[in-house]
Amino acid sequence: MSGCPVSARFQRGMDVLVQDYAGLGGEAANLAWEEALVRAVPPRPLLRIWQNGTCVVIGRGQRVSREVNVAACAASGVPVLRRASGGGTVYQDLGNLNISVAVPGWEPGLAGELAALVAGAIGRLGLQPSIGGRGVFIGPAKVSGLASQVTRDGTLAHATLLVTTPAGRVQAYLTPVPPDRHPLDSHRSPALPLCAHNPAVDITACRQAVLAEAASRYGRLSPRAPRPAERRWQARLLAGRYRHDSWHRTGQPGDNAGELRSGRLCQTPPAACRHRMATEVR
Repeated sequence: MSGCPVSARFQRGMDVLVQDYAGLGGEAANLAWEEALVRAVPPRPLLRIWQNGTCVVIGRGQRVSREVNVAACAASGVPVLRRASGGGTVYQDLGNLNISVAVPGWEPGLAGELAALVAGAIGRLGLQPSIGGRGVFIGPAKVSGLASQVTRDGTLAHATLLVTTPAGRVQAYLTPVPPDRHPLDSHRSPALPLCAHNPAVDITACRQAVLAEAASRYGRLSPRAPRPAERRWQARLLAGRYRHDSWHRTGQPGDNAGELRSGRLCQTPPAACRHRMATEVR
């Protein structure tokens, strides 16, 4: 997979944020941070490798009742959250690795670029991945899904990578396929973690494989700390969206939505990219 073509804008290296779950303030704060990266507009391509605590995350336009086994989540104390990107519903815990790329400007091929990076990293683990229309697969089983968010000034693509989380745990918190298909419903695919294909694979090995593949594809990787603008955007997004049940339940912002407007939040990308810039996460 390393032979896949690389966009010219990535060939001069990228900044890197490697973050564990402990220091980011919880599951909703992690999602706010994802959006903050693209809202703050990185000065050059940025790779973020991170983990999230146990939660179910639905896509921007999805309905909780169609995607989530709410009773099972409530019984287990699993929060149900909404992200700002498109795509389908995903279960996350510390057996997943999340891989995100944010770039300045409009990059219509970013999700494909990220899929190639993920597939290349999986290949480094001795496995044989393939890139399909809705993610990265090993045989018929899906191991990674992707989604995108486009703003006026930047593009974000992010991927989940199922590493050690049992497939049965993922399905326990999601609904069966609804009998009446809606356009924004998740596309259900059989899933297996990487450790089911190679028992030696763990989170540490996957993280190292992603960094090695990124260095091979893009050149020098420059670790950096979060920028002040990203921290300000995260705080603004937490106040206006991610700390509010209304956002996660219905997609409507909270009472502090003025915090977002004061930051000139633009939900509408350029006219050329107003089509749905996302692939399904499931």
